[in-house]
Amino acid sequence: MITVVVKDALRARVEAASGGAQTVLYTRRGQPSHVNIILREHLGLGEHPAFMLRGQPRQEFFYGTYPGVIRDGELLSLPGQPPASGIDFATASRAARACGGGWHLSTNAERAALMRWGNAQGLASQGNTDHGRDIRDGAAHGRRVDAAVSGDPAGNPATLTGSGPDSWRHDHTPHGIADLCGNLWEWQAGLRLVDGEIQIIADNDAAHADLAADSPAWMAVRLRDGSLVPPGTPGSAKFDAPTRRRDGNAGAPQLSDAIIHYVGQAGSDANTPGLMDAPFRDITAAAGISPPSLLIALGVFPDARVRDRAQAYLRNHGERLFMSGGAWYSGCDAGLNALCLSHPRSHFSATVGARPAFLL
Repeated sequence: MITVVVKDALRARVEAASGGAQTVLYTRRGQPSHVNIILREHLGLGEHPAFMLRGQPRQEFFYGTYPGVIRDGELLSLPGQPPASGIDFATASRAARACGGGWHLSTNAERAALMRWGNAQGLASQGNTDHGRDIRDGAAHGRRVDAAVSGDPAGNPATLTGSGPDSWRHDHTPHGIADLCGNLWEWQAGLRLVDGEIQIIADNDAAHADLAADSPAWMAVRLRDGSLVPPGTPGSAKFDAPTRRRDGNAGAPQLSDAIIHYVGQAGSDANTPGLMDAPFRDITAAAGISPPSLLIALGVFPDARVRDRAQAYLRNHGERLFMSGGAWYSGCDAGLNALCLSHPRSHFSATVGARPAFLL
């Protein structure tokens, strides 16, 4: 276990410079990790799953200020570093939890709380969405990992953690959370699709629960009232698309209580047909269905405040775990609202990373 309250020079300096918005926590191996302190009262969301753990309310959680870096087997949040990439879900979660008690892979509940706050504030997501620069503002750029000029499609266009302008922070201030839009897709715990069925881990319990594919912590959501039910329960919330394109893929995702048709093909390759994609704000519900407030709170279904074009990519065959944010190639499709549930937990690539968080 770490001791959160003991100050040192680095922690004192970070807290003073940020006006208390950030601090430094230490891992089991004594390595520092920079985090933002996310207070329930400051987000103004009322009751939200991100602030519930094992049925008990929490007033705060600590979210990695920067995309994760793996050192000595631990996933750390550090400024000015090449972010870890090419890691599958298990590697990301294992490295986060190796940091000690309370440490975990950032969860969808936490991401959704930040997303909903940003939507309420009218803050547009910005970041490395065009090979080291922002697609909407070419003058906004970070320092590329390969030291190449921003906009160059060759090489490694990922940017060093936190090296972009203030507009690349979640609150557009110098002390906000960096790089949530673009740069690298980030694995998130606690949300998945299984053959199109939406499954979650209750509240923010994904911070400590068993995340294995067969974990009993996974629950489905009853569409008519938002209650949690065992996976496979009739009437659970699912994603499907009522139309199919000529290439074998589907159209815009639709929330339903049944799979309209099985659009996928056997196998786990994300390049096989069956992809549903559309701007996140264009996800609809089948006739007569009112989306449960829980799915809106968790950022699985859009609410009226969503303005970003950020994209949704879904597949309704096999297990698909959630990645957020987009990558350096995503253009206008990147953002905190982006919903990527199209890849299996074994997926890894140079465009996928992860971020640590802390909650006791």
